[in-house]
Amino acid sequence: MAANPRTPSLAISSRPQRAAQDGPQTAGFFHRPIRPVKPRRKRSFEVPDRYVIREDAAGPYLSCLEAPELIVRVDRDRSLTAGAARKAEEGSIFLDGVAQGEPFMDRERRVYNLDHHEGCVRHFTISTCEQALVLVARGLELREKPWQVVANEPDLDVVLAVWVLCNSMHLQAQDSSIRSAVVPLVRLEGLIDSHGLELYELTGYPPQMVEEITGSLESLRETEQQLKADGEWGTSDLLRYLRDQLHLMDEMVYPADFFEAFRGIEELAKTELTDNRIAVVCRSDCGIYELEKDLKRLYGKRLGVVGLQTRPGVYTLRQVDPFLPVDLNEAYRKLNVLDPAVQGGASNNRWGGSGEIGGSPRKTGTTLSPVDIAEAVKLAYRRPGLRDRVRSIALAVILSALPMVAGWLIVVWNRVIEEPRGLFADRQLEFLAMSSAVAIGCLLVLGRRRRRRVFGLQKPEGRGWPLMAPAVTLGGLAGGVWVFLQSWLQAGTPGSFGMPQLLALVGFPLLAEIVFRGVAHGVMVHDFSIQHSQGRWFLSWPVAISTVLFVVWTLILRPVVFTDLWWPELSSWILPLGAAVAGVALGMARERSGSLLASLGLHYLAVAIGLAIV
Repeated sequence: MAANPRTPSLAISSRPQRAAQDGPQTAGFFHRPIRPVKPRRKRSFEVPDRYVIREDAAGPYLSCLEAPELIVRVDRDRSLTAGAARKAEEGSIFLDGVAQGEPFMDRERRVYNLDHHEGCVRHFTISTCEQALVLVARGLELREKPWQVVANEPDLDVVLAVWVLCNSMHLQAQDSSIRSAVVPLVRLEGLIDSHGLELYELTGYPPQMVEEITGSLESLRETEQQLKADGEWGTSDLLRYLRDQLHLMDEMVYPADFFEAFRGIEELAKTELTDNRIAVVCRSDCGIYELEKDLKRLYGKRLGVVGLQTRPGVYTLRQVDPFLPVDLNEAYRKLNVLDPAVQGGASNNRWGGSGEIGGSPRKTGTTLSPVDIAEAVKLAYRRPGLRDRVRSIALAVILSALPMVAGWLIVVWNRVIEEPRGLFADRQLEFLAMSSAVAIGCLLVLGRRRRRRVFGLQKPEGRGWPLMAPAVTLGGLAGGVWVFLQSWLQAGTPGSFGMPQLLALVGFPLLAEIVFRGVAHGVMVHDFSIQHSQGRWFLSWPVAISTVLFVVWTLILRPVVFTDLWWPELSSWILPLGAAVAGVALGMARERSGSLLASLGLHYLAVAIGLAIV
């Protein structure tokens, strides 16, 4: 629905803006002509600066605060063939020469080439800014989906085209005085750009009006001409130049009281939830419901979830669309896994609330950044497909194998072939050192910054995880824990126990927990649901899959770990059964506590009980 030009103007900005001061009104060309305004001219009222320059992975871009779904990129060297332009990503608009081909409109893929140079008869084709105005006047919707505008040189034709696209919500309003003010500017510039100064009569405007419009166009062109005269046009920052020109255009077009109710909203983060729904995290002086109303005017039906930062570390979440696949409860679970500020499992220091509205931990607030919060919300509402889940499982398999293979290779490399007694004969510590180094390196790389909790790098929380101790012990006695037993233990000669044996007894359980309950489990968390200390008990897929990997590598590394030497007479099927029982119990303890320390402690407990019994 088109916005009324006199309704409060709302914007997402990098800095909250003040409301414009009272001043003289200009109702448009058909009521009161626009007077020429030169750059940096002092005005009796202030138009808020609605254009900001940001940066993403593709580089810097310009965005209008009232059209946040539309971004503008300017690159002097950007040039595409007509074929490449037609295959460009969905939602692309190329301006005035970027695409080396005829003007076209691909409505299905939302790809447009606004040009009047190649592939057309220039005298019979309207200019780029006029083409943009026609699209907007015909109702092109620039709020419901993301758009990218691409230009390579912001001459006045391009400046006006960008301004028209960025201000479409005001130009499409019924009885818009803004449209009445802009059409003469665009029409005269279009004629000048296409035909020169001789055919201005085609506008149908009276001479006095043409003179006034020409003065305004000259004011807009003044900086460009000066930069070219000084030889600085080729080295100037074109994106900043475009921003300044758009703001100058605002000062020419908008009446003094148009932005009187301008309410600045600072966008902190934005992410896609589903194919056509987004989550936006903002900072504003208004409440969550007022913010929701404001953002709906900017994003339309695309708005799915709103996050409001009321003060540093304190956020309110609101689900705007009730028909999303899940509600905020799933978001709370993801946030509680990711947020280092969630400690001890206390109910008053966790993300929580209802399925429609909630907030950050009450006691300490959150240590997550707005980008982290948006990413967690995305993970909650995104439904992982089969490809995503297969990818995470494959990654878990590869990363669990990497330390083991590295340890195996170092043993083979250094092995002395004199009296070989098996691949790892007398090389257990060599294997342990290499495998542990690789495993710890993987854990530290994956668990850096805000992902520490995902990989269990925190203190244990909750009270449920110790309940897994009996199952871990039972599985361990059946050979399901990693313990290094040398001949000193089998022969009953504890006097031979020394530092190598101690390192092995401590190191092998640590290696197992880092690889299977740390790395392998952690890489699957985002694509599968897991338990938490306050939730119900269930067997999650990350626990099940990491247990399978644990059992497989227990059997493969049997010559190293000697896991069945508690009771040498045990049947061969007891060992994998014990490893499965211990693996499930250790995995559930790791999930219920959120910490590797809990599963590692239970692993050591099972080893100690086994040693005491033997």
